[in-house]
Amino acid sequence: MEPSNKLESLFQNAKTFDLRKGEKLHNPMEQCKSLGFVKMGRLGLSRVLSSGKEILINDFCPGDLYAELMVFSGETYPGWITALEDSIVMELDLPRLLQLLQDSDTLSSFFSSISHKVISLTNTIEILSQKTVKQKISYYLISISTGPVCENVSSLATRLGCSREALSRALSELEHDHVISRDGNLIKVLDDTMIEHILFEDN
Repeated sequence: MEPSNKLESLFQNAKTFDLRKGEKLHNPMEQCKSLGFVKMGRLGLSRVLSSGKEILINDFCPGDLYAELMVFSGETYPGWITALEDSIVMELDLPRLLQLLQDSDTLSSFFSSISHKVISLTNTIEILSQKTVKQKISYYLISISTGPVCENVSSLATRLGCSREALSRALSELEHDHVISRDGNLIKVLDDTMIEHILFEDN
């Protein structure tokens, strides 16, 4: 059985949530008591800074787990968990999860998911540590993506931790300089050398 199918099988008798785009599932004041699984759609974990700016820390697509570490801590969620599009998710409470993890195959699939999540969070930290919007874009395009990126400006701005206006301006400049091309929401790198130069230049 594939790892994603193995994980989904854990949630056969779990609580199911049918969410509409923009609907909040969990908040930062709420204690995490369940492991979640995205069956359909897309969820986002975000934080709102004191400035009012929202930063997308991570997103979860079909087959992804969420709160796989937090559920064992008994702490509150690290941000808002929101449906980025119409979604169906399932959640399993901790006692039942501990019982199911006694199976070695299930345990292996669970830790594989955690490993991928740690890598994703590390990449998010690297993006947010970049000094300029162009550097954030460059890092995302060469380190996160394996091909053309298809994402609207609003979603990408939240992911990169910048305003829509700043992102649109930076994308337009990169397009004007023939570093990238854009077709609607599709962004494609045209000049890998220039992207790397932007990433490592000292501003």
